[in-house]
Amino acid sequence: MADMRPRSIVVAALLTAGLGPLAACSSQPDAVQSRITDPARGTSVNAQVGSLRLLATRIDAPEDRKLLGGSNTGLFTTLANDGTAADRLVAVSTVYARQVVMRQGTDGAEGPVQVDVPAAGVVSLQYPGGLHLEMVDLKVDVRAGRLLPVTFRFEKAGSVTVNVFVDGFGLPTVSPVSPASPAAPATS
Repeated sequence: MADMRPRSIVVAALLTAGLGPLAACSSQPDAVQSRITDPARGTSVNAQVGSLRLLATRIDAPEDRKLLGGSNTGLFTTLANDGTAADRLVAVSTVYARQVVMRQGTDGAEGPVQVDVPAAGVVSLQYPGGLHLEMVDLKVDVRAGRLLPVTFRFEKAGSVTVNVFVDGFGLPTVSPVSPASPAAPATS
């Protein structure tokens, strides 16, 4: 009987030590969700208006880390709609640029801001080679590391002004997974 007592203590200690890390794992926040919901992450910001979220919003800066007055630069974001109704981004503005436009790729034509955001959907405006926003004709020289106020206006959700970091395109972007779209109707 004397032999079982030390063995019981050792077994109990091993079980406790083995369960400790499991308990720690289950209490850790989901890393991807933390990046999505964190309002300031690295050199980008997140914001929300109604059921719409702006994720990883940032202004691109050139390699020399200074944007010159009169130049254009990319404004990148991901739009996530957590609601049950579609909405549309209809305008983006800042006092630091003459206007903000849509651009498809690096050489595409400028167009007015019109971005449909489907219900329970995600739209990425993150890549200079694809559809993105562009700040046209900066009014002042702007250095990287600065925050610029930018107002995003949605057709239904309203407007939100976000202080956006000016920095490079080096950080990876975050886009939440879009829920599966409904199955297409069967064809006969």
